[in-house]
Amino acid sequence: MCTLSFLPRPSGYVVAMNRDERLSRVEALPPRRFEFSGTTAIYPHEPGGGTWIAVNERRMTLALLNLGDSSGRKHRSRGEIIPALVSSGSSAEVGARLRGTDLAGVLPFRLIGIFGGERRILEWRWDGWALRRRSFAWRRQHWFSSGISDERARRGRAPAFESAWRRRSAGALGWLRGMHRSHQPAPGPFSVCVHRPDAGTRSYTEIVCDAFFVRMRYQPGAPCNSQSRSAKIARLRSGR
Repeated sequence: MCTLSFLPRPSGYVVAMNRDERLSRVEALPPRRFEFSGTTAIYPHEPGGGTWIAVNERRMTLALLNLGDSSGRKHRSRGEIIPALVSSGSSAEVGARLRGTDLAGVLPFRLIGIFGGERRILEWRWDGWALRRRSFAWRRQHWFSSGISDERARRGRAPAFESAWRRRSAGALGWLRGMHRSHQPAPGPFSVCVHRPDAGTRSYTEIVCDAFFVRMRYQPGAPCNSQSRSAKIARLRSGR
């Protein structure tokens, strides 16, 4: 369950992501640096080390969304996928590593890869049986998922974003944050900021990449109540 937004910029891009999870799930830890052989990445993470979004110094962002009903039995966490891929230097390397990964026992997911150096957006879909890839144009994009119904989430949230793009402030960071904390089309399981008795939006993550730096802003808790807790900021130099 998530909402992910991508906005291109003349020298980079902006990404925003609402992470929707069960309220009983342990709260994640704020973003920090992770050193890999050949690169550095920043991301928030579960106490066990997994994550749903990360960015590296090469201006590559990876974000993970559930695909369809994820109530089945799992043997391995989807959270381990991004840490295994984030040290990659290109979209081709991410694809090769993912194809070489044994995904048996991993519940269905969508992995979105945004490659600033290539100006390329790719999505890999694992349905529990096969891995498929598709491409997106380098223009604004929004992805939606819900543990109840991805299609109902898309039908509810996509028109809200399309309508909001007609505003004069559309595309600004303030506009993006406002959209991710909104309750359009109506407060509940299919609003942008999700509220259910058992689940909801647990955090908001924002990534700004340009030719010189990468910045991740992480806001724990529901975005609609963002004033209650301070945001955490992590930065990297970029430009490779």
